[in-house]
Amino acid sequence: MSEETAAIEIRPMTRERLSELLIMRWPGQSMFRCGRFLTPEDVEGVGAFAEDRLHGMATWMMSGRIMHVIAVNAFTELRGVGVALVDAMVEHARGAQVALLRATVSNDNVLALRFYQKRGFRVTGLNRGIFDAMRQAKPSIPLVGFDGIPMHDEFELELSL
Repeated sequence: MSEETAAIEIRPMTRERLSELLIMRWPGQSMFRCGRFLTPEDVEGVGAFAEDRLHGMATWMMSGRIMHVIAVNAFTELRGVGVALVDAMVEHARGAQVALLRATVSNDNVLALRFYQKRGFRVTGLNRGIFDAMRQAKPSIPLVGFDGIPMHDEFELELSL
């Protein structure tokens, strides 16, 4: 199979492997989500594998009947990785009787905003100036994001189950 059409298998990630990958991806070993700084130990996750190679991962945090999507990351050009990861989160959420998936997207990440909306998520809120406020606690948060767009705000998106 070519890399572009290989079958994707979703597998749970061990705590050790998940922590190892998140530490590499999260500058300063923390990420701001759900109104607080999170460490790799705070989240659960799955990996997308094809032919035993990791092509992406999704992480989330549960809070009552809400699953907070922390990150959906594709590491390669393999088609369908992000979709498979979101589908796996939805399946996991339904099995856990979760009522709602909630994701947040920075204002510069128009690709993620489009991706989530194409999967049925609806924009439910805007946190104006949240990145400006977060920089007070974590100055390493960039001023400018994708395509040279200044990072100031965060969109909230939700998918009702």
